Amino acid sequence: MFVTPPPKTPTADVVAMAWASFELPAPSPHTNPSGRSWVALPTYLWVDPSGWRPLRARAAVDGQTVTMTGTPRRVEWSLGDGAVGCDGPGTPYRPGGPPSNCSYAYRRSGSYTVTATAYYSVSWTCEGACDARGGTYGTFPVSASTSLTVQEIQTRTTG
Repeated sequence: MFVTPPPKTPTADVVAMAWASFELPAPSPHTNPSGRSWVALPTYLWVDPSGWRPLRARAAVDGQTVTMTGTPRRVEWSLGDGAVGCDGPGTPYRPGGPPSNCSYAYRRSGSYTVTATAYYSVSWTCEGACDARGGTYGTFPVSASTSLTVQEIQTRTTG
């Protein structure tokens, strides 16, 4: 008696399984000065550089192993009175350290919500009995926010 083998899981379904287990972490936004800044002063912007690395998730079914890789590419900063985009995580402030490659100078005083949105490029590969070998899955944003108070320094000359 001939028994028909069960149908093989399509690779696209294994990709969906890998994606379902994938977690893209929210960035950890930082500013310097921290928590407060001043009008016209360049404020350093960065996300935690330890999280700026490729992330992977895997799923294996029916002799197929799918590996998804999410690579952070860019951070878009929404700053309350403007926006800036930066390639990479930005440079953490260190006294005497390198200048910032991501900063913003506020135009007005006020209390602002600073939102960092990291964009991950996600791709996948399949090894084994796959009906497709890999491809691009898309670009996905993940956001987190912090608060910043911007003050203004005014001088008066007499004379």
